[in-house]
Order: sequence, then C-alpha cells, then structure tokens
Amino acid sequence: MLKGALSFLATALLTLSLTGSVVAEEVKGTITKVGNGGREITVKTKGDKEVTVKISGSRTTIDGVKSRSALKEGQSVTVDHDKGEAKKVMVTK
Repeated sequence: MLKGALSFLATALLTLSLTGSVVAEEVKGTITKVGNGGREITVKTKGDKEVTVKISGSRTTIDGVKSRSALKEGQSVTVDHDKGEAKKVMVTK
C-alpha cells in the first residue's frame, strides 16, 4: 500500500515538473520592429519593455492576419512565447 502511494506521488511530481517547463510567457504591446520578412518581431509593452521573438512558419499560430509577412510596425499584438520563440501571435486591430 505504501509502495503504491509513493509510486503515485513520484509520478505526480514528475508530471508537474515537466508541465512547468512548457508554460509560455504572454506579452501584450505594439510591434516596433519587423525583421526578416516577419520571421522576427520586437514588441514594446506598456511598461516600455521590449521583447524580441522569432516567428516560425510551422510552429507559430497567427491570428488576425493571413501570415507572418502581414505583421507590421504599429500593430497591437498579444504574443505567447517560450524562450524567445513565439507559439501564438494574436493581432488586434
């Protein structure tokens, strides 16, 4: 009984530790720079923090525009990213 409970606890802790590494950071702001045909953008937040993220054609979901090449300076965006790679870019008008 105790061995089964310890095994369950160990599995739960391992699952939680792996889940924590997948959590993306969210940034809201305005695009201040678009580089390399939309493959990289810099977003300035309300707190004047600038975050640069890479945009993948296959791993990044883009909402609000047709493609990454339609990303332009001045657009308001919300970006979910992990270690500088955008997972999702949402353009708001």
